[in-house]
Amino acid sequence: MVIYFLLFPMIAMIYLMTLLLRQKAQIQKTIFCVLTFGTLGFISASRASSVGTDVTLYENIFKSINYGMSAENNLGYVIYNKLIGNVFGYTGHEITAANSVLITILIGFFIWKVAEHYFVATFLYISLFYYATSFNISRQFIAMGLVLVAISFALDKKVMPWFILTVLATLFHATAIVAFPVYWLTKVHWDAKKTLGIFPITIFASFIFDDILNIFVRFLPHYEMYITGTQFNIADQGQGRVVLVKVFILFILLGLLLLYQKRYGLISERHHNIIALTTVGLSIGIVFYNNVLLNRVELFYSILSIVFIPIAIDYISLKFKEKDTVRLMLTIGILLITLVPYYIQVSGNYSGILPYTMNK
Repeated sequence: MVIYFLLFPMIAMIYLMTLLLRQKAQIQKTIFCVLTFGTLGFISASRASSVGTDVTLYENIFKSINYGMSAENNLGYVIYNKLIGNVFGYTGHEITAANSVLITILIGFFIWKVAEHYFVATFLYISLFYYATSFNISRQFIAMGLVLVAISFALDKKVMPWFILTVLATLFHATAIVAFPVYWLTKVHWDAKKTLGIFPITIFASFIFDDILNIFVRFLPHYEMYITGTQFNIADQGQGRVVLVKVFILFILLGLLLLYQKRYGLISERHHNIIALTTVGLSIGIVFYNNVLLNRVELFYSILSIVFIPIAIDYISLKFKEKDTVRLMLTIGILLITLVPYYIQVSGNYSGILPYTMNK
């Protein structure tokens, strides 16, 4: 278990080292992302099949695809598995290593491209349990990484890269289809009321969810496995506790909107979009907290919390005279608070990541 907590001093030392290099800010950021995500990728790629509840399943799928015996119907993932198998062989661990490297490259690129406070964003990527979760739902995390990179282009108003990457994500995991509204959401002129309005819309959707679900499952029947009767099983998801993390982030959002409800124009358009997209994830995650399928869906949006939180801290601290001191205190306080649920999730072995052992 110790290795998962050593990640924090490790990224702190890398961050301090980059600052001591006294290079241009962008060069420091690049060095930090390469070293940090290179290390995170190595740790993930080197793990044994027992580290993560889904690892053996993915390795078996990988072998069955390369032996021509798989019923896997996500074309992009099949081609990707074939490519890895043809280049590196297909004893099993090759796909675990490849998935780990690809995920960390995509997440690292997103943070490099979008995060203004890249150390805080990386810390939150770990402390909000996204890194550990990637040990399990690897295929979805590849899709999420592609969607995040697509979002980075949508924020820059670059339609074609956003579209191509989003389509590619759906070829790895069908639930990535929920990311298609992203570009149009970035076209909305957001204010505090519209942002908060996402919650009542989500609540209304919960009343007609069965009808929406029937349409969804009709087109994507293999996701019916997430349904048990009319409800979803949350026993193995830990969502009853994880939702508290989302409520905590919601309080940060409400604090930001309360302080800027009449002066929302002071927040940049780019930040408006990041705040709105994060709110979509929070609303789905809270309203549908006990719904396994929508827990998967909301991850595509809620992972944006890692860049939203430092943005919110910046704007909130501007309301105080000693803004630098307030920013530092808020950052330290929030990061420490996120370590509490992180400890609970790691020690409770939520994703089957204990004990960590290396592949032999």
